[in-house]
Amino acid sequence: METALQLKGVPVQLKNLIKREADSHRRTLTQEAIVLLEEAVLARAKSQIQTRDEIDQILDRYEKLSTKDARPMVDLVEYDALGLPK
Repeated sequence: METALQLKGVPVQLKNLIKREADSHRRTLTQEAIVLLEEAVLARAKSQIQTRDEIDQILDRYEKLSTKDARPMVDLVEYDALGLPK
């Protein structure tokens, strides 16, 4: 389904760049703007998915790491007679 989208306040330089791209690809200004918007949105979505996947992979690797010393911190730190760490 298609719908109308009107852009207002587009800088002249940006419009000229899109027009130049449209001419080089034999598209109308509207067609080129749609293609550029699709590319940008898809690239952003792909980037976000990769970032989420990378975070999940890091967390998975972290969870698989072995613990060097399973004792609680209280057992690892020695205290003096005043209850201060040595």
